[in-house]
Amino acid sequence: MLSLYLIKCIRLYGMPKAKTITRTSSLRKDLVEALEKEARDRELSTSALMNQTIDRSIHLIWPSEKTGSLVIAHDIVKSLAEAVSSENIRKIAAISAQIHKNTAMVVMGTEQKLESVLNLFETSYGKNSRWFKWSNTVNGRDNRILLIHELGQNWSIFLEAYFKSFFMEMLDIQVKSSYTDKTVVFEFKA
Repeated sequence: MLSLYLIKCIRLYGMPKAKTITRTSSLRKDLVEALEKEARDRELSTSALMNQTIDRSIHLIWPSEKTGSLVIAHDIVKSLAEAVSSENIRKIAAISAQIHKNTAMVVMGTEQKLESVLNLFETSYGKNSRWFKWSNTVNGRDNRILLIHELGQNWSIFLEAYFKSFFMEMLDIQVKSSYTDKTVVFEFKA
């Protein structure tokens, strides 16, 4: 019989996605206090926040140290994108995607398979780097990806050109696309 606490946790947070193990570690007191405060603020368990933090370190921070990625505020990215012409944004995006293909494969271990590329976009670019909010709908062979962001039309233009180029570089897949100032939609057959 499950304890009431466990039942409440399952209702709030769902079933665990992966098996867990217990480890004993020594942590600095100030870090534990900060972690516990942040966990309370987010209404998460300390363990859940610790797992998120370690996951983010493994999938974002460590690779960014290898690739030279910068963490930069959204308002700065938006201002920079607005200052560049749409034509130049498309060129920058296409060149960036070509360069990032090698980084994705060598540094991040991304295979030239649809599932691996989609996971890279959803996790690394979406969840961890926060380029956009990600939604992918699959109906048979038809795929529809929706990206939502708050960075303006030129960021949509960048994302559109980047993804189309990346899909061609990595998967040799033609992608149909459309965008607004806050969304980009990609459609393709797999």
